[in-house]
Amino acid sequence: MELSLIKNNQHESDLNQEKLFRIAKRMMVSVDEAQDAVQEINIKLWQMAPEKREQLQNLESYAVTMIKNYCLDRLKSKQAAHQALEDNALRVEDTRSLDQQIDHSDSLDWVSKLINALPERERLIIQLREIKNYEFEEIAKIVDLPEVTVRVYLSRARKKLRSQYLKIDPHGI
Repeated sequence: MELSLIKNNQHESDLNQEKLFRIAKRMMVSVDEAQDAVQEINIKLWQMAPEKREQLQNLESYAVTMIKNYCLDRLKSKQAAHQALEDNALRVEDTRSLDQQIDHSDSLDWVSKLINALPERERLIIQLREIKNYEFEEIAKIVDLPEVTVRVYLSRARKKLRSQYLKIDPHGI
């Protein structure tokens, strides 16, 4: 009897880990980042005081909320945004002159600064759409907004970026 209870708990734990991983993978770009997110949440749950854990009515839903918040925090971080911008820039095969490469690099730096200056929600939406190439449906789930609202935020962010960039470089875009 006791052995079957342990097996059931282990099976349930494996399913919970798999569920957390699927959520993290959907929100993060890479498998490694998703695995790191699950690991961090497991550590936090493990370190949680037993009294607090007992007060929770549903540990699984608490863990799901934790993983979503952790992933959102990672996506919002400036480091992740800057790295993604650089990664996309490096993927382009460079056959331009040195002057063109410098201009392009300067433009990327300005765009990165302008994106980081956007309000948090607009910044996150533009990063997910333009840098990480997420679909509107995926973005809507991540930011917990209707898809139409996501499109509005994206449009506003693009207009802000365009007008601010044209102030910096009237010949750009």
